[in-house]
Amino acid sequence: MSPTTIFGAIIIGTASLLSLGVLPILLGGLNDAGLLSKAGIGQAATLELFGLTLGATVGGYWMARGAMRLKTAATALGLVAVNVANAHAETTAAVLLDRAVAGLLAGLLFGAANAIIVRSNNPDRLTGILCGASVVPQIGLAYLFPVVLIPTFGVAAGLYALAAGALIAALFAVTLVDKVSVLERPERTGYRFSGAVMLFGGATVLQAAGLGAAWTYIERVATQHGLSPSVIGLAFSASLASQVAASWLSALLVPSMAKWPSLLMLVLMQAGFIALAILTDAPTAFIVAICLFASAACALQAFQMAEIVRLDTTRRAAILILPMILFGNGLGPLIASFATTEVDVLGGGWAAVAMTAASLLLYVACASWSTRQRTAAMLETTSTMRH
Repeated sequence: MSPTTIFGAIIIGTASLLSLGVLPILLGGLNDAGLLSKAGIGQAATLELFGLTLGATVGGYWMARGAMRLKTAATALGLVAVNVANAHAETTAAVLLDRAVAGLLAGLLFGAANAIIVRSNNPDRLTGILCGASVVPQIGLAYLFPVVLIPTFGVAAGLYALAAGALIAALFAVTLVDKVSVLERPERTGYRFSGAVMLFGGATVLQAAGLGAAWTYIERVATQHGLSPSVIGLAFSASLASQVAASWLSALLVPSMAKWPSLLMLVLMQAGFIALAILTDAPTAFIVAICLFASAACALQAFQMAEIVRLDTTRRAAILILPMILFGNGLGPLIASFATTEVDVLGGGWAAVAMTAASLLLYVACASWSTRQRTAAMLETTSTMRH
C-alpha cells in the first residue's frame, strides 16, 4: 500500500467513527429534545453501533472487491444525507431509523479503511494510529456539542457537524485503491478460527460491550451526580485527548511489549476506572476516571490486533477484530438499558463494570489456553528434531 492510500484510509476511517466520541452527548441532546427516552438512548446507541458493526463486517470484504473509490464516495454522500435527515426528524421512530442507517453507512466506510490497514505490513501499529487519529476531531466536538452547539443552535447542529465529516470522507475516496486482496496465497498458514481465536473474540466483544455501555451512559451518570455541562464537556474532551495519546503510545510500544500482561492490565484498568466514574460526584475525580478508562480501552486495540494476528496468521480473524469491537460497543448499551430507569442510570454503569470484568476472566482463560498450545507445539518440535 502506498503512503497516500494509507493516509486516505486513516482519514476515511476517522470520519466513519466521528459519531462515537460524541454519541452520548448527541443522544443526551435528543433526550432533552423529547425525541428519545432514557431507555431510548441505549436503544439508539445499539442500533447505530450494530449498524456500524454490520457495515464494517460486510465492508471489509465487499468494499474491497472492486470499485472501492466509487463505493466509498457514494456511501459517504449517503451518510451526509442521513445525518441531515436526522437533524429534521420529528419522531422517536425516525430518530432510531436514521441512527441505524447512519451506523450501517459509516460501517461500510470503516470497512473500506480497515481492509487496507489489515493488509498493510504493520496492522497492529496502524490500528493504534487509526484509533488515535479517529479521536482527534472528536476532542473539539465533545466540548463544543454540550457547551456551544446544542445549547445555542439545538441538537440539529451536532448532526450537521457529523454530515460535514462524512463529506470529507467522500472527498478522500479518490486516494484509495480500487481493489484489495482479502487473503493472499502466501499467508495460508496457521490455525483458522481455533478455540483460542473464538475465546479471544468473545472476550473482545465483552470488553467492548463494557466500554460501549459506560461511554453511552456516562454523560447521564454525570448529570445524575449534579455535575455541570462545562465539567461534562471538559471530561469528554480531556478523555478524547488522552485516548489519542494512549493509542499512539501503544502503537509505538506494542512491538516491544509483552502482549498478554499488557492486555490484561489495560482491561483491569478499564473496569476499575468505570467503577470510579460511577461512584464519584467530585468533578476532578470524574474527569480523571473517564480519561483513564477510555484511554485503557483505546490502548487495548493495538494489543488486541497484535495478539489476534499471532493466534491466526491467515489474518481472516484480524479483519473481523475491529467489527467485533464495534459489535460489543453496540451490545453493551442494549444490555445496560435493561438496568437503567428514567430516574436512575447508575445500574447501566454497573452493568458496564460487570461486562468488563467478565471479559477479563475470558482473556485470562484464553492466555492460559494459548500458552499451553505454544508449549505443546514447542515440545512437539523439539521431539521431532531429536528423532
